[in-house]
Amino acid sequence: RCVCSATAVPEPTVTFDLPSRNVTVTEGHRDYTVTTPGQGTSGVVTVTGVLTLRGALDPQLAVLCSAHNPHGSVRQQLRFHHPGGLVWAKVGPVGAVVAFAIVIALVCYLSQSRRK
Repeated sequence: RCVCSATAVPEPTVTFDLPSRNVTVTEGHRDYTVTTPGQGTSGVVTVTGVLTLRGALDPQLAVLCSAHNPHGSVRQQLRFHHPGGLVWAKVGPVGAVVAFAIVIALVCYLSQSRRK
């Protein structure tokens, strides 16, 4: 999921661009949801867009978030972490501790069996 929020007066429009796929995703696309929680003080409006990416993802995929209204536009590249990253990030800290304990137990077992 890619999340992009913009606050502006008047209400901004949030879009996502995937330059490597030559695609712009806007409101109405099946993988895009947008929320506008309401108008704040002085007419300030915050719009949050969420893009859900599906299927196999290229590790070099760039996702750009754009927000614009009649007064201008802003574009920011989102930090995107490919799900095929570090193994430890997937198993979490508890899994890392368990794996470390197994390695220690294996080393102890091997050292004891060599002494015999």
